[in-house]
Amino acid sequence: MKQIHTDVVIIGSGLVGLVAAHCLASLDFKVAVVDKKNFHNSENMTKDIRTVAVSEGSKQFLENLSLWKDLNKYSEPIKNIKVFNRRPSNKIYFENSNKNQLLGYVIKNTIFSKILRNKISKNQKVKTYFNSEVKNIVPSYDFSQVYLKDKVINAKLTIAADGKNSTVRNIIGTKIYKKKYPEMALVLNLFHEKSLNGTAYEIFNKTGPFALLPMLSKNNFYQSSIIWSNKESFVKNLLCSDNKFIANIIEEKVGEIIGKVKRINSKQSFPLSAHINEKFFNKRLIYIGDSAHSIHPIAGQGWNLGIKDVKHVMNLCKTSELDIGDENFCKNYNNLSYKDSFQLLQITDKLNAHFINNNFSNKMLSNIGFQIIENNISIKDRITKFAMGV
Repeated sequence: MKQIHTDVVIIGSGLVGLVAAHCLASLDFKVAVVDKKNFHNSENMTKDIRTVAVSEGSKQFLENLSLWKDLNKYSEPIKNIKVFNRRPSNKIYFENSNKNQLLGYVIKNTIFSKILRNKISKNQKVKTYFNSEVKNIVPSYDFSQVYLKDKVINAKLTIAADGKNSTVRNIIGTKIYKKKYPEMALVLNLFHEKSLNGTAYEIFNKTGPFALLPMLSKNNFYQSSIIWSNKESFVKNLLCSDNKFIANIIEEKVGEIIGKVKRINSKQSFPLSAHINEKFFNKRLIYIGDSAHSIHPIAGQGWNLGIKDVKHVMNLCKTSELDIGDENFCKNYNNLSYKDSFQLLQITDKLNAHFINNNFSNKMLSNIGFQIIENNISIKDRITKFAMGV
């Protein structure tokens, strides 16, 4: 079999994996990116209708990597966030006290991925191996061997970035703690009558959260993305309905905000689950992004948590005298990333459980909590900074 030698092999070419590849190449490491899909095939890209909510902290990191200048023109800024608990009177309005920074940005997955892949294709430090399924991984003291169908990639460090259903995790045998939620997420992209003026909305209903994110306007139409958590049967029935019926339901819920629905561009559903690996490392191997952890989308922080993983890897490479991929390097990465991930998994899980619990005491507690936060500038500022990742 053909032998390939590199510093780092990244398995998975989702957004977090691609940012990691660009990041490590900028530090002068030779990088190989492996994926069983062919991301040069445009058909694969058009199937992904999701958007990414990029926090201010993640944006600053992308700026430091010289990526944001290419992404910025395709992003829609989030200037403030309005949160409602079942009715308009129970509200919290979040905005950044630092007028030089925004709360976040919304970008289409497909555009984000295309820009990253174009960047990487021009970087001589990065080699891509698409349509290449990982058959086995054999770590040793000095390097890790990643076996593909007709070649072996030898690397000092293997990075698993291959998503929730990680092939790497199955090969290595890393255990996970997983929770399946009874709800599903309905994702809609739509054109509508009124501008959101850079405002994102989160509405907590008894069936689950309803998020409305502003997207970049197109052809003089205002555009938004909706992520709606609801019972599985409801979501599946809605998916089978015609777009006019769905538009009527959306107008009933948020018509005062978006006006008339002009057109539903796309609709898709995803099962909701959360997980965390028992550890984020093995011999000469680390897990980043969804291969390491996934959380309920209630706070919109899953992707930003993956970018934090990449930050930790980069900081270790820049500040540590350790050999990339050795035992202490991988353990140090685990120590940096695991606590953040575990805490956010717990927070999002408990928040979701609280807001879908419809007993009287829970609703009263929510109402009191909303009033306290809305009227306390210090608490609001701390929550805002946490959400921004700064």
